[in-house]
Amino acid sequence: MDKAKRKSVFKKIMNKSKKIAKKINKTVKKSCVDFCKNDYMKEINRKFKTTSKKYNIPYKLPTPEENEYTYNTCKKTFCNKKCKGYDFFGDKQKQKEFRNKIMNGFQTSYSKDKIKMLKKRGAMSGCVEVVDYDVYHK
Repeated sequence: MDKAKRKSVFKKIMNKSKKIAKKINKTVKKSCVDFCKNDYMKEINRKFKTTSKKYNIPYKLPTPEENEYTYNTCKKTFCNKKCKGYDFFGDKQKQKEFRNKIMNGFQTSYSKDKIKMLKKRGAMSGCVEVVDYDVYHK
């Protein structure tokens, strides 16, 4: 995929991310916004930095666009009590399965301890299981 096409795809993803974030903004609590900015984003960046060292890949600071995307993703995942915005490209069956796996804003795959820790840190929901974020970090 050439550079121009990648930028176009990234721009489309960013625009969709912004639209969902604007809708979520109406119901977000300040504690969840603080969680995204001060906990989730810092931990994700730290994780990428240590992973790049581990595999001897040069680490670059995230661009403002990447930071905005990470922030919007956090809000969509952790500040979205009704888990809206997950459309599965129109696949109604997958949407139904996804909604059935959500209880009180959290995926049923989350343990009670993880839910408790996420809420303690300021998250309102856990719409998808995030592999890169360790909720038990210091």
